[in-house]
Amino acid sequence: MLVYRHGAEEVLGDIDATFPVSLNKRQHMLDEHGFENLPEDEALQVAETMLAFYDHSQLLHRVRTMANTYILAVLGGSGVATPCLVQALASCSKRPPMEVRLLGRTASKLSLVASLADKLASKADIALTVRHTTDLARGLDGVDMVLNQIRVGGYEARAIDESFPHTFGIPGEETFGPGGMNNARRTVPVVLELCREVEKAAPRALVLNLTNPSSYIQYAIQRYTSLCCVGVCDSPTWLADSVASVLDVAREELWVGYIGMHHFGWVTEVTHAGRDMMPELLARVDTLPGLQVDVDIVRATRAVPTSYFKYYYHHDRMLAAQEGKPTRAEQLMLLQENILTDLARPGLQELPESLQQRGAVWYDKIIVPVLMSYLQDSHDVHILNVGNGTTLPWMPAESIVELPVEVSRDGFTPVKPPRLPRDLRAMLQVNAAFEMLWVEAIVERSYEKALRAMMLNHLVTSLDQARAILDKIWAWKG
Repeated sequence: MLVYRHGAEEVLGDIDATFPVSLNKRQHMLDEHGFENLPEDEALQVAETMLAFYDHSQLLHRVRTMANTYILAVLGGSGVATPCLVQALASCSKRPPMEVRLLGRTASKLSLVASLADKLASKADIALTVRHTTDLARGLDGVDMVLNQIRVGGYEARAIDESFPHTFGIPGEETFGPGGMNNARRTVPVVLELCREVEKAAPRALVLNLTNPSSYIQYAIQRYTSLCCVGVCDSPTWLADSVASVLDVAREELWVGYIGMHHFGWVTEVTHAGRDMMPELLARVDTLPGLQVDVDIVRATRAVPTSYFKYYYHHDRMLAAQEGKPTRAEQLMLLQENILTDLARPGLQELPESLQQRGAVWYDKIIVPVLMSYLQDSHDVHILNVGNGTTLPWMPAESIVELPVEVSRDGFTPVKPPRLPRDLRAMLQVNAAFEMLWVEAIVERSYEKALRAMMLNHLVTSLDQARAILDKIWAWKG
């Protein structure tokens, strides 16, 4: 391969031909002169030679695309469950070659996680490499996709989210109620700071958000950055699988109409070969795995809710069940210690039992399937969180909604939005209102908006209670 410069022209040649290509014809060169036929290392050498003419990150992105290698950056890559992501990618039979960059803050922990991830990647039949760094700018340079899975404050902060609401007679949870709002309060500013780095290094990258509370975070990204962001959660997928098991029908044969927001949605439509299966589902709903609310409200609304509605319908029960017991975060802290001990074992080649106990099903259930649908342009339908726009005309256009979405390289398109009865619409409208107000309050440091948002929260029952909660968690009093 011959590459050289000639005045204001770039000349590319091989054994058979040499021809000049002016700068404004670079697209023709990339498309017509065999970048797709080059080994990746040679294509990257070409790119490096051309850096004087073209933007660095965008050219490398184009070259890697032509060479069919994609780069996924993982924010929060030192999370102990991250090797499960790499194993899920390694198991994909139709996956294109990929590089996974694990980005973290604590070098020692990141190294342990990356070591096992690298070993799992080496067993893949299709090229899969793992790199890790604490240098954010370097790790983000030219990436195609970003998975945000950071946990600000770690499990210690989550334990506070799950316990401080008890003081106010409210159950604690990291995504629901005042606990979820406190989580958003500390997480939104950090995520926006990271997104500004993504905008600089890879402005066209697709961002998948896993970080909780997801719809708060996604709204912040959508409102305050220029990035394309989609929210992923395994909860609706798990609910759809449960519906299929109750009906004794293969999941892929069912249309499951799910509608709502993150951790606040319902299955309201189910069809099989054109037949309405909701009457049969409602008749058997008492056998639904993991149903956390009383059957009468499910049948009354004709809507099967996610498990998180136990905090809405049965908050007194949940508070009683939590008081005096370790939080989920405290349990996870102990498990994390065991996982880190196992990761440090010499010669570790497989996921240890401790990591399998973590149950990080979200990688297999939703994250990797969505990534593959996107990269393969398959037009598969997944239940995802996206900006509403005009999809649900009775919801704010800027709100984040969760519903069936067709995934392709052209974008993420909501399809067949399910129906929702008037009372559940009202609940969803309130949910969107206080989440958006709360994010705006955080960014603007507005106590007034914070108070309005807290008063709208489903679990807050009085102004005095709202003020007391803000006195506990709000950092900005002005």
